[in-house]
Amino acid sequence: MGDPLIRDFLQEIQRRNVVRVAVVYIIAGWLTMQVVDVMFPALRLPDWLTSAVAAFILIGFPFALIFAWAFEMTPEGIKREKDVDRSESITPHTGQKLNRTALIVLGLAVAFLLVDKFALQPEGGSNDQAVVAAETKPSIAVLPFVNMSDDSDNEYFSDGLSEELLNVLARIPQLHVAGRTSSFKFKGTNEDLRIIGEALNVEHVLEGSVRKSGTRLRITAQLIDTENGYHLWSDTYDRDLTDIFAVQDEIAGHVVEALKTHLLDAEASGANRGTNDVEAYGHFLRASYFLNRTSTENLAKAVEYYEKAIELDPEFARAYAGLAIAQHQLYGGWTESSGGNFIDNFELMRENVETAYRLDPDHPDTLIAKTMFALISDWDLPGAIAISRRAVDMFPDDANTLAWHASNVFFARDFAAAESYVRAAMELDPLSIPNIRVLGDIYMASGRCDLAIDTYRTALTLSPDAGRLHGRIGRCLLFQGNIDEAREQNAKEPVEWVRETNDIIFLGRENPGAEWEAVVREYEERYGLGNSYQMAEIYADAGYTDRSFEWLENAVKVKDPGAPWAFVLPFFHDMKTDPRWQDYRARFNL
Repeated sequence: MGDPLIRDFLQEIQRRNVVRVAVVYIIAGWLTMQVVDVMFPALRLPDWLTSAVAAFILIGFPFALIFAWAFEMTPEGIKREKDVDRSESITPHTGQKLNRTALIVLGLAVAFLLVDKFALQPEGGSNDQAVVAAETKPSIAVLPFVNMSDDSDNEYFSDGLSEELLNVLARIPQLHVAGRTSSFKFKGTNEDLRIIGEALNVEHVLEGSVRKSGTRLRITAQLIDTENGYHLWSDTYDRDLTDIFAVQDEIAGHVVEALKTHLLDAEASGANRGTNDVEAYGHFLRASYFLNRTSTENLAKAVEYYEKAIELDPEFARAYAGLAIAQHQLYGGWTESSGGNFIDNFELMRENVETAYRLDPDHPDTLIAKTMFALISDWDLPGAIAISRRAVDMFPDDANTLAWHASNVFFARDFAAAESYVRAAMELDPLSIPNIRVLGDIYMASGRCDLAIDTYRTALTLSPDAGRLHGRIGRCLLFQGNIDEAREQNAKEPVEWVRETNDIIFLGRENPGAEWEAVVREYEERYGLGNSYQMAEIYADAGYTDRSFEWLENAVKVKDPGAPWAFVLPFFHDMKTDPRWQDYRARFNL
């Protein structure tokens, strides 16, 4: 008895066109998801909408089958199947229509795939093409040379030599050179070169050592293939300290010759050091050493050594640019050194930036200092973008210029361009925490918080103690409505004022009452005008629009460096229809 029942059931499924409905639904659903996957990111729609469409399609499938089974199309409209006389049923005709519909939808799917592959991909996939192009270049990382001197204080010299050699090699268009931040991650690790090559996406490494005794130098250098560990070239240089410029060029030239034998057709050009004064150059190397070890104490030392270099060579453009960047790091945030007195502190930078630009307007360090100053001091975002775009045009393989341009266009809300530029920077400097953090910021500001959280967590795996990452994860969770987990993440944030700002915003979301007001007053008394922008965030998120605009005006008065964040974070979304918002944008020449 079972077989006839099953046979009758299957025949009834076929008669009622249930299978045809399933086929049409599956093809149409698949086509819909292909369109969503291409169009939603282009329209900068949040990721959850894609998930919602997919869920809607999946949930709808069984309902479509039930509808096909229980109802029938008739000349009089839709009727329940049991109410239709079998002699008057038009299901065969309906089945033919479904067959044609399936063919049409399938044709549309094929057409869309062809358009996506041959019309949309070349432009949308330009980043991937750039990556492939970068991977086909011969590639090298300059690892920090080991300080073999008896005096550990000479480490600045070995680090500086490594960095200058990196700069020389980076000027060779045919060569892909890993960025400084990523290369220096392996300082003192004795990591297997194959692992280093894989992490930095390079085929070769240049490593060596420096022994400095008085005015005498012994420098060893070796070029190694990361895939098999073979030494392609090595040499030792015994020189007097006054020959340091010649030694750097000589080593770089030998590296290029070694690469040229195997891979290249290029000549090494000398580094643009900006000075012929060996003592001034030594102070410059010391300053750069401390600049790359960010702390209030080290930044103060960097300022001191840059000033000594300038005193010895008043025409040393790179020293002026470095001094301006160090002053920005030291005074551009709320620290004991800045005290929130941004305007006076930024004026210390202005003369150094302008002098550097007058002496050498085409050096990447100068252009970075100038674009930085245009944004944080002059509040000229279009001007800052124009400068960083010029830097990228001149130095397309310089990770720092790419990252700064990414940051500038990010504040202009061109998230697609920002992502493209920061990914290019990450190709050159894949282990740079600031670059990874910028990519996360782009995701957060464009409503893709799941990607942002994953990106910030990637940075934490590389540097578990890095600041301003847990706090950002907390903000993403807040934007997703998960305050409990946001609090948990924010509690791990090592930067105190970031942690406190977020905690007040969390409290304001839950209970903007007397307790919240008391905490806000205490926060204001502690940080004052130095955290004007953060105060604007706090009041904006709690819905106090007038108070938020008051604090944005305070940010204008003190030139708070955090002020451009108002353009990209969702705290101020509801304020953008207020006429005062256009006044605020105008302050940035927008």
